[in-house]
Amino acid sequence: MKQETFTRPPDGDVDKGWAILAICWAFIACAFISTMLRVWVRSRITHNLGGDDYVAVAAMMTSLFGAGLITAEVLNGLGRHEYYLTSAQRRLFQVLGWADWIQTFITLALMKISICLFLLRIVDTKQVVRGMHVVISCITLFTAVSIFLFLGVCRPLRAYWDVGVNGACLSNHQVESVVLAQGILSIISDLILAALPAIFLRNLQIGLRTKVGLCLLMGLGVFTAVCCTVRTALSGSVTNPDLTWAATTGVGWRLPEVNIGIVCANAPVIRPLYLFFRGRLASQIRFNTGGVSKQSMWPSNTPRAAVSPGWRDESKETSVGDTSVSLEMGLHPHDDVQPQSPLKEKPYFIMGGGR
Repeated sequence: MKQETFTRPPDGDVDKGWAILAICWAFIACAFISTMLRVWVRSRITHNLGGDDYVAVAAMMTSLFGAGLITAEVLNGLGRHEYYLTSAQRRLFQVLGWADWIQTFITLALMKISICLFLLRIVDTKQVVRGMHVVISCITLFTAVSIFLFLGVCRPLRAYWDVGVNGACLSNHQVESVVLAQGILSIISDLILAALPAIFLRNLQIGLRTKVGLCLLMGLGVFTAVCCTVRTALSGSVTNPDLTWAATTGVGWRLPEVNIGIVCANAPVIRPLYLFFRGRLASQIRFNTGGVSKQSMWPSNTPRAAVSPGWRDESKETSVGDTSVSLEMGLHPHDDVQPQSPLKEKPYFIMGGGR
């Protein structure tokens, strides 16, 4: 796709690969720990693992795969000038970089879909369900288009990384446009998902402090939008002749975009763990019998239909979906709604503090 003609760089054989690896695995560690905590909270404390958790785990797995790709890219020249690399290193770097972009598209999509599924477990009015389905469909569509364009960047595909193979390839401008378009759509989806929690929670019966805290936690996606904005502004680096050197900054911003995005998606779900270790979980549960246990808080053997009465504010037409998720988020039913469940002898509890 490009000619192997390089000029000697004035700064010599500088290697920034070690810094890229340090940044990469630091962010991966944060994302991995938050994902494991999410799974532990949902499986051991709240007993309500759901589709959003499985998608979040899938996003973490693809991000780990991406970290492996970046490590291999560093070993093959990422962070160094191409002038000092062998032809074999340049070709392998092109292959790895191509795969890394596809991995990035998939991981970002899974992370955003996980957030959508989580929001659907909190509020499930028809309008919200339809809106979330539209958002998920749009995310899936533009991700599929981006992947399709990268898969067809050259015909045959090998011509993308092997200058000895003749083929028809997208121009540098077209490749840059694909990355730019994906970045813009990703920014828009990040901002939408960051704003939706505030819209959904505004009419729910919940303490002001808890509402503000949840909106801040669930609105952390603004940070990923900022990272994506910088990464998109640097999209021209994908066509730079000295790609292994020019891509360093873009990779440095792509890593927090993906992995901090995963942390932000996990943060609201980990909230019960914070309450648990602060000792507030037990103090905010009011059982007539006096005993407190994790099993009595979220019975693992109780069907969702039994513990999930419809909580609805008729005046605002706001409905809470999965009760177990709503409870862990600090939501509670209206006083005129009587729970129909094995817990009906025991009043519901509020995890989010008072009004």
